[in-house]
Order: sequence, then C-alpha cells, then structure tokens
Amino acid sequence: MFGLGMPELIVVLVLALLVFGAKSLPEIGNGLGKAIRGFREATSEAAAPPRSPSLAARTCPHCGESYTGQAAFCPRCGNSLVTG
Repeated sequence: MFGLGMPELIVVLVLALLVFGAKSLPEIGNGLGKAIRGFREATSEAAAPPRSPSLAARTCPHCGESYTGQAAFCPRCGNSLVTG
C-alpha cells in the first residue's frame, strides 16, 4: 500500500490524532468514506454505456401494446405512435 509498512502507518495515525484531535477523526473518516464511495459510484456509472432510447420498450397510448424501436405506428392497433 504505497510502500508504507506498519510502523509508518502508526506514525501517520499518531500524527493525525495529534493534529486533528480525537473528536474530529471520526468525522474526517466519515467524510473520506463518503468521498470514496461517491467516486466509485461516479466511475461505475461512467463505465456503463448509456441506454439508447430507441431500444427501450415503450407502450402504445391507445391499446397498451408493448413495442421496441422507433416505430411510427403501433403493430397491434395501427394508430400513430408519433407524439407531436
């Protein structure tokens, strides 16, 4: 972990305890955990490709038939699917 051994980590933790105090360390840890969690969520969302609206299942407003793609007319009732 960044080339740090156990003695170095203990020294860093003791220095953090002296600088920030025992009461603020849990708040700092909480904030750091939230920041890491938010970063992970943002990178996982960025890695997933956005879903194309043309491939999403839609429903005809007239008959309720489910269809996919960019059809202009409902395959079941024949009514126009273009909203305008």
